[in-house]
Formats: sequence, C-alpha cells, structure tokens
Amino acid sequence: MKRKNYKRKLIAYLVIWSVVLSSLLFSSPDNIVVSASAVPEIQILTPNEGTLLNAPLVEFTGTISDDLTSADKLTVKVFEQPEDSQQPIDITGEGKLSMIPNGTAADFLYSKDFSEGVHAVTFVVTDEDGVSAKAEHTITVKSEGAVTTEDTPVTVTTEDTPVTVTTEDTPVTVTTEDTPETTNHVSETPVTSTEEAKPTTDESSASTEKTNTSQAAIEEEGARPYMYKMYLIPKDAADQYEPGKSVPSSFLPVEDMTRVPLNYVILVDVRSTEPLTKTQPLLTSFGDIKGDEDLIATTVITDNLKSYVYTFTPNLNFNPGTTYDVYLNPKFSTETEKVIIPRFLKFTTVGDYKNTEFQVDRAADETIDNDSIHGPFSVVTSACSFCHSTHNGKDEFLLKGGKGSTENDMCMACHDGTGSPKIEDNNSHSKHYTGSTVSCSSCHDPHNPGTKQNPNSLHPKAGTDSYYNYKKAGTATGALSDYSLCFSCHGNGKKTNIEKYYSDGTLKSQSGHNFQAQTESGISLNGQFPCAECHETHGAANIKMLRPELGNTKLSGQKPESDQLDDNWFSKSTTDWDADAQRKFCLSCHNGKTDLYGKQGKAIYDKETGDPINPANDGHDRESQKTCAECHSDSQSFMETAHAPKRITP
Repeated sequence: MKRKNYKRKLIAYLVIWSVVLSSLLFSSPDNIVVSASAVPEIQILTPNEGTLLNAPLVEFTGTISDDLTSADKLTVKVFEQPEDSQQPIDITGEGKLSMIPNGTAADFLYSKDFSEGVHAVTFVVTDEDGVSAKAEHTITVKSEGAVTTEDTPVTVTTEDTPVTVTTEDTPVTVTTEDTPETTNHVSETPVTSTEEAKPTTDESSASTEKTNTSQAAIEEEGARPYMYKMYLIPKDAADQYEPGKSVPSSFLPVEDMTRVPLNYVILVDVRSTEPLTKTQPLLTSFGDIKGDEDLIATTVITDNLKSYVYTFTPNLNFNPGTTYDVYLNPKFSTETEKVIIPRFLKFTTVGDYKNTEFQVDRAADETIDNDSIHGPFSVVTSACSFCHSTHNGKDEFLLKGGKGSTENDMCMACHDGTGSPKIEDNNSHSKHYTGSTVSCSSCHDPHNPGTKQNPNSLHPKAGTDSYYNYKKAGTATGALSDYSLCFSCHGNGKKTNIEKYYSDGTLKSQSGHNFQAQTESGISLNGQFPCAECHETHGAANIKMLRPELGNTKLSGQKPESDQLDDNWFSKSTTDWDADAQRKFCLSCHNGKTDLYGKQGKAIYDKETGDPINPANDGHDRESQKTCAECHSDSQSFMETAHAPKRITP
C-alpha cells in the first residue's frame, strides 16, 4: 500500500511541476504567439520609438483592437527587459494603466516613473483564447537636458516654434532650434525655471508696436501664468476654497454649465511663478454685467509656484435664461509682462422658473422632481403641459400645435430667448438639423433632468450608464471618448467619418493638431484638438458650423474684409475650398497671433512684403496658388488637412 501511495505522489508532483514550468514559459513576451489573422493588434502612439526624455514620469499611449473580441475582454500587460537579465519583468502593477473601450478597439494610457537610463518596454495584448500580440518601445530617461522636436511631435506650429511637453506631475523642458520655452503643469508640481525672459525682436511696423509687445511677452522664455480652476460659487463662500483640495458641492465648474443660480459669483484660481500685475483686470466684462474683482488669497504651492485666488462679484444678479461668455483678459500679465494663457468659457443661468437650479446640497448624481431642466412637476404645476396636451395633442406624442410643425420648432418656441436660453438663429446651411433627420433631441434628452456632470442633458450611451461627451478645452484629455457625441454621427461607417482622425494611429502621429502632452496652459489635453475649437455647437454664420472667431481672445471691432488673411476672423459662405479659401481658414490661426493652449501658429509670410517667413517652405508666400492640402495631406484632402494636418519637416 505504501509503494502504491509513493507512485501516486510522484505522478502528482510531476503534473504540478509541468504546470508551473508551462506557465513560466508562456508568460514570457518572447513566447508570444501572433495569430495568422493578425488579431489582436496593439500599437504604441506616444512617445516615439527612441525618444529622449528628461523627466522620470513617462506616459505611453496607444490602441488595441481585435476583430473577434470586444475591447473590454482584452488584457494588456507591460514588461521591461533589464540589461542584467535575460527574462523580462512584469511592470504592469508598478505604474498606472487605464483603458477606454470603443467597441472592438480601445485607447490605453500607461504611466510610470522610470529610472535614468535606457528602457526596453514591451506591451502585450491578449484575447480570451490566450492569443497575444506585442509592441516594443525603447526610451531613454535623463535627469537633465532638453528634448528636441525630433523626438517630440509638434503641436499647431511650424517647425521653428517651441513645443510644449509635460507629464502629469513633472515639468519637462522642450527646446526647438530657435526659441526655448519651459512648460508648466496642471497638477500641484510647479515649473522650476526662473531664467530671464528673452523677447523677440521681429517687429514689422510702429503701428503694431502695442500688439507686438504682448506677442513678445508670449514668446519669452519661462512659464506664463494660467487659469488653474474657475468656479461659479454662492456669495460669501470663497473662504471655503483651498487650492488643490476638493470643493463643496455648491461650487459649479464654469465651462458649459447650465442652470446657474442668478446670485452666484465667480472664483478663479490663477497659477504663476512670478508676481502678478495689479493694474489689469483678470476678467473681461460679461456683456452688460459689471462688478468688483478682488484678489482674496495668495497661497504658496511650492518654492516657485503660487496660487492667486480672485473673485468677481457682479453688481447685479445674472439675468435668467442667459448664456454668458467669460474671457480671461489677454493683457493680464506678470510684473515682467508675461501675459496669461487666454481662455474662453461660457455658462448659462437658470430659466425664469422657481426651484429649477441644481440641488447643490445633494449628491452630484441625485435628482428630484424640482431638479428638472424644463421646470418642476407637482400636483398643481405641470411642466409637461408646456409641450404636451392630453386632449389636444397633434401627434402620437401629444405635442401641442401652434408652435410649428417640427420638434425643433417646439424647442425654439422657448429657446428664442423668451424665458429660456437663446439658441442663435444662424444661416440655414450651418445648422445640424436643417434639411436632415437631426433634431434637438438627437443630442439632448428633454426629459432628462441632468446633473452637474451632465448639465446639458445629453443622451446616455446605449447599454451603458455613461453619457455622451462633448468636451472642450477645460475638460478634454484627447481621448477618443471625449468627443463621443460628435462621433455618434461622424464616426466609422458614417457618411462623414471624422472619428478616423482621432483614432487612426498614423493620422494622429503625423497630425500638427495633436498635442502629445500637457501644455503650460493649465489644460490636460493630450491628443487631437477638441471639435469645439473650430466648430460652434448649435451653428454658426459659416458653413460647416465653423466659428467666425477662432482662438480664445474676444476680437474687437468689425469683421475684416475677406481679402485680409492674417487675422483670426473667419468668414465662409460657399462650399468651394480652393487655394485661397484653404489659406484663409488655416491662417485664421496660423497668423502669429492666435493663442491656443499657450502656443501660436506662426505666420507663414510677412504681412507687409508677402514674402515667406521661412524661405525653405515652398508655397508659403502670399501669391502662391498651392493649396494647403497639397503638402499637408497624403490624400490631398482638405478634410484631412483641417483635422489632422501632416507636419512637414525640412
């Protein structure tokens, strides 16, 4: 009996060791099997292969996909091959890995602190059947030094413009051939450079001296002040704000917020490495609203960075059902005239009903009957009757007659400014819903009360608990999901597929509109431009719903004549995109003045002479008949040029 038990134990040990050895062998990236059908797939988008970085925190972004497996069932592992070992080490748990599924594909981000030196990193994606694929990347981390634009994708600039790259917590210095500039951050770690500023000297005429003074300040070496946070808050609540800490539920973020109480004030947290001026206001006026602006607190964040907290208290309450545009004053600066990163935000006040603002003393996702975007419902007050009639409804939805024949007519009966926020009546060819099946309810749910996280009552995604996103500069991270509302119509399989410019790895990597890291503007954008940088949500006076004022600065005076190409006014009413039209659009930002995320698109030719700024750029003179798409798109498509312009390097 003992001999028999001995044999059983021996067999059991052999089986156990076989399983252990097999798991060790198949866990190595060197033994990854790639299926013949090329699924799954993995691609590293940033940083570029061989990139030299001077900060320990490195962020990798990429995409995974599988023809047969949904992205939420794919797994990603990260390995590093040490120089002193033949076996790769699993470092997935040492960093932070996040996934954003999108059907059979997903975007991923992996961040980790790396030591100084060369690192060989392998990303492995595996499907449910254990079939895997890998992507390998080598990076070099240095504690000091600069990263050149050869290793870092350019943003919206030409080749001689400084690029900004920042990780989440650690500032990075990025240097181009001509003009160095130090970045800032959007977290609690400040810029550490305090070198003397070096102004530019390319003034062209005395008439532009005043404007160029600000431009020179923009081009100076060193960090510019920027808006870190902006909130709408109750009066006398400013002392509840502590920089870097959570805020009370009564504080509302400004960008695209709706149903703002009429007696609220504005709080702004500005971050700066230098003392701020006391001679210029921080905010421009809100139409006819005037008020008092006060610096209420200054807090040291680190040795070099301070938080300056301002409040703006209107002299009168805000008007009901009104949309207000908020601009940072582009002349607001430090004492050494480093001007602030401009920002443009808008918010809408509560309608002329009672008790319809957000229940700010409740949980963010909790709603009650009174917290309805279209007014309260009670035994004696029925908001439903605004649109529906039980006995006199004209269709299967019991909608009232007399307000027009379409759903949009029903909405515009109130959203013409008579008790509800006004939706501008723009040209018929630049509205989403004119001559199509698109209506207001294609994006908005009229019965959804909304929350502070979804203030505009956007529809939920089918089969999920999350809502469609339409993020702008203050909230966009660059992920594909940031613009899911737009891509629900302009995505894969649709007539106009804009989504590919945000998901295709090749188009993204070569795009001059792709911000590969956080800029010094206090904005977390790490990818393609938000749609709202060029398009107006509900329509504009231009075709394609293109904004007439591009950038974050309110333009003064009248719109220039159509032959003036060097301003950021834009006007377009016809659908032809010849060389002249393409240049007008591109030069609305690439004019040396338009300031986006702390960077300017360089002017491509001299305003006075018409000669190209950089003679090596063929076709960049005022008289050239070349289209922008000829050089800045592989397909010579202006659609591609506008959304993902190919960078040209000499």
